[in-house]
Amino acid sequence: MFEKVAAAFSLPLPMKMSRLSDLERWLRKKLERQRGSTAFRPNHRKPRLTPEEARRDHWQMLRFMAFHALAGALIGASVGVALILLDIGGLGSQVLRAANPVLPVLLVIVPFASIFAGAAAASAILTLPYEKKYRDDEDDRDSGN
Repeated sequence: MFEKVAAAFSLPLPMKMSRLSDLERWLRKKLERQRGSTAFRPNHRKPRLTPEEARRDHWQMLRFMAFHALAGALIGASVGVALILLDIGGLGSQVLRAANPVLPVLLVIVPFASIFAGAAAASAILTLPYEKKYRDDEDDRDSGN
């Protein structure tokens, strides 16, 4: 089958699988040894966590979470507004007939916004793109530094 496809596209067929060169084999072995030597010391090249770095890191995480919560709140509010404007379940007509339409609108939009904001914040926590950047103090004590 491959020969037919190669002939159709006029591709030259390799005669046999080429083996890795000695240099590539040497590099692969060296990389495997390096990975193995640092397997038990994952923090040996990471810097120590200073109070300023900790503060900056916490603010970055809070901004990340606040952005996702705000996006979820906007989506939830738009869903609530869509429910009212599209008159799903007669909700829009009920709001129009109300003596004070602000209260029913708030009672629809605020719960949707808060639920969607909470769900977006929770998903942001679960998918937090956080990699351990700094050494732990416990690791330093264990290694004798």
